[in-house]
Amino acid sequence: MAQNTKTWSQLTNLVEARLGHDLSDKELRRVQALANDAADSLYLDTPWWERFLVLEPRTVERGYVAYTEDSYNVYGAGTSEVNGLYVRNGNSVDGKPAYTMYDSDGTTELYNIWSKFGVWSVTSVAINEPGPDGYFYFVTDGSTTPPESGWAPVAGEDPAPIVQALSEIGEYIGHWNGAVFQCAGATPGTAYPDQNGIRITNCNASDVVYVAFKKTLDDVYGDGNLGTTSDIPAEWFNYMALQTAAAWDGAQDRPTVRAKDIDRAFDQALLKINRQGIYNNIASRFRTYYGCDVSVR
Repeated sequence: MAQNTKTWSQLTNLVEARLGHDLSDKELRRVQALANDAADSLYLDTPWWERFLVLEPRTVERGYVAYTEDSYNVYGAGTSEVNGLYVRNGNSVDGKPAYTMYDSDGTTELYNIWSKFGVWSVTSVAINEPGPDGYFYFVTDGSTTPPESGWAPVAGEDPAPIVQALSEIGEYIGHWNGAVFQCAGATPGTAYPDQNGIRITNCNASDVVYVAFKKTLDDVYGDGNLGTTSDIPAEWFNYMALQTAAAWDGAQDRPTVRAKDIDRAFDQALLKINRQGIYNNIASRFRTYYGCDVSVR
């Protein structure tokens, strides 16, 4: 499913067209609450929304993967050795956070991401060590955290990597121990979520697992002001507009939107997922076992 979007103004225009009249600024604020409620309903209905599906390396600590982790997934670098999970490891010389990718023993530092006065670097030398030897990629960027893109090679090979902050886990789907998708017979590990995180029941050989999950819905849709985003997921657009108009009508006790039209829009939003065969191609490969962890009493 392409990551297409429509705009907030398109949504409010369609809501007004469905209602048959313009809305005041005060009424549009109420429409915003109704539209976000409709978005939440779609988000919660299935874990298979493509724009929310994530596969990331995560740290296992004391048998758990945390729902949030201050780490970065580096991938796509021409020098493949630098690709992997970088976990928080103190601060850079300028006070910004620094991150390290460790060997499988969990203690030997392999590569680092750190900042020195407006320049972020991926290096094999220790954090805050001078260059130029051991510097693979860099980007000039004054942000307080590593930027996702804009990196360029120093000693590394093209292409430069993507440096992506880990997402918050909204709904666990499955995981693999160690490197993912490296053999045809790869099978997902077993785990179950609880109040402490994702309990990994078969993590003996590695302290890093690749977790598949639905990330949290953090966006609040609106006109782009006060922390809202004006980009509406295209696959949600029709349902959000219809459900918002119907909810508004219900509050005014003058229904103009038919329930079957809302149901049809809801089904159409989910239909693309079914057509892609996500349930068969992905879901059937993931298994979550409750009660199989004999270490828990």
